[in-house]
Amino acid sequence: MVESLQPYGQALYDVAKETNKEAEYLHILEELCRIWKREKDFVLVLSHPKISKTKKKKLLMNLFSSQLDPSLMQTLLVFTEHGVVFALPKIFEAYQKCYQEDHNIELVLVKSASALSAEQVDSLTKMLEKKLQKKVSLTVKIEPELIAGLRVQAGNLVLDNTLLSSLETIKEKITS
Repeated sequence: MVESLQPYGQALYDVAKETNKEAEYLHILEELCRIWKREKDFVLVLSHPKISKTKKKKLLMNLFSSQLDPSLMQTLLVFTEHGVVFALPKIFEAYQKCYQEDHNIELVLVKSASALSAEQVDSLTKMLEKKLQKKVSLTVKIEPELIAGLRVQAGNLVLDNTLLSSLETIKEKITS
């Protein structure tokens, strides 16, 4: 579904870029996505085929027009007209990809058996930025079942230096 919504994410990014508000829209859209995920009934209304587009637009205007940039508000209304406003979180994913590509940012997921210190996170970020030749946005998740070490995932690149992975490799060698 994300691929079919890619043009909407791109169009939204283009609107933001025209007004030099890419980062601002990124933060606003994150907040809107939290609302979309939290308010399931609201999303049901936005996706319901028997509720007119006019009513959906009025609802959005009443809720957000005083809080949103006019260009962003207009874009939400266009999404309503196209019947995709209910899928804003997926459109946001496409927007985010455009933003990351345009700003040379790589999302990196690090899974660690234990919490990392600020110094470790900083050092890992610098090392990855040098290796990937991009700015790195690091997300660290604690997974005690890894026992020790790190698993780093950046796009198609996976670096697995966990004890669990080593034990699984040994197990495969023994059972083969």
